[in-house]
Amino acid sequence: MDLLSFVTMATKRRSDYFAQAQTLARKYKEQPLLEKRMAVESLGLVKGLRDKLMRWEEYERTMLDKTLTSALAAVILGSKNDKPNEKMEKAWPMIVGDMLPPLTKFLAETKEYIDSGVLRLGDQTVDFADYDLAPALALSDEELLDTNPEEQGVIEAEARRAQGQSWPALVTRVINYLARPTFSFFNLGEYMVSRDQGYKEMRRIARDDKRTCKDCRRYGAEGWRPLGELPMPGKGCQCYANCRCYIEYR
Repeated sequence: MDLLSFVTMATKRRSDYFAQAQTLARKYKEQPLLEKRMAVESLGLVKGLRDKLMRWEEYERTMLDKTLTSALAAVILGSKNDKPNEKMEKAWPMIVGDMLPPLTKFLAETKEYIDSGVLRLGDQTVDFADYDLAPALALSDEELLDTNPEEQGVIEAEARRAQGQSWPALVTRVINYLARPTFSFFNLGEYMVSRDQGYKEMRRIARDDKRTCKDCRRYGAEGWRPLGELPMPGKGCQCYANCRCYIEYR
């Protein structure tokens, strides 16, 4: 499916996504719980594709649905349920613009791998019952100190893990659409509430360890800035969905 088809489908189903997002937010209540749940669903989605439990068209559509719903739910959680429909309406263009172009490309790559035999549907070489999601969700403290984002990118490229050409790598990449972006969109929800409450300034706080990228360090060094002048965590930085910055307001 091409980008225009995705946008058209998303537009037609926007009200459904809003309703599903509110249900998801009520159920999981906190962003970390939502992120973990979407990681589990990522694993189940890839398993369903590998084991031929769903056709490609169903997998593609489900990826779209869960990507948009989880992002909207994160906005609701960040806004503390303050006028959720209004917040989702305002966030919708950003969610669609940020998520659908790369999602379209990612799905096209996955389909190419399947068609070329790189990902063989039904291949049982990976036992998903034993697959540990923890490495995909977070690194250990030791790994956080030993690896920065630029180095990690090189390592993954050399190992071909970042390209989603194996089933575990595909799970990790699906998590990058369904689970990890919830942190950034949670921050977007908080930003909307802070703006409505009349806050005038913001600052982006970085973890400031070896894994903090140079972009996040630069934003942190800028200190307090007028509201809206700094991007949300995960935006405008090399960390992307792995960003661990947070925003303070005054």
